[in-house]
Amino acid sequence: MQNKKRPKGFSLVELLVVIGIIAILISILLPTMNRAREQARLASCLSNLRSLGQGMFLYAHDNHDRLPNDNPPLVWYSYAGSNNAMISFNKNTMKSPGVFFCPSDAQAWGPPKDIVTADQQLPNSARGSFEFFNLWFAPESGPILSKFKGRAPLAWDVDGGATNGVARNHRGGGNVVFADGHAAWKPIREWQFVSWPYPAAEFYPGP
Repeated sequence: MQNKKRPKGFSLVELLVVIGIIAILISILLPTMNRAREQARLASCLSNLRSLGQGMFLYAHDNHDRLPNDNPPLVWYSYAGSNNAMISFNKNTMKSPGVFFCPSDAQAWGPPKDIVTADQQLPNSARGSFEFFNLWFAPESGPILSKFKGRAPLAWDVDGGATNGVARNHRGGGNVVFADGHAAWKPIREWQFVSWPYPAAEFYPGP
């Protein structure tokens, strides 16, 4: 009697088992892959902030210890002054628009191709991803790098102290570059305000 050969290929049950195993593996690996990608973005963000800090040192060296600021007299923040200061800072010191971008920034327009503004709501902005301490000073009060004693923050992730919101770059905190040149991750509990990392208030002589 002739034996019946089993047809080649997988049965429906076998296919379902394989699909189930693949789905389980994806559910296990996907969070790990997402964490790894975010860690890479965090590292790139930190590197960009460190580069901006180095640029601030170079700028201060060439400008009698002053950091970029073009506010009018007695004015603590100026839209036009911020634009002028940051456009000039990139053009004359950084010459690299990409360092003004955090890869975790969810802004639809992506990294700036040039720095043409400091408006946080516009593309090609110096402040799309990061905030800068030097922009919030009346010129009579600084900002003077040496007066920061190596401790004040120079630039940081937008809304690093926020628990939620579309502006923040990362969950749980943000990266900060300090006046001694080092850059580090700071969790939410170490921020003084939503967009003000410790110890900024200690070095801010605002009205």
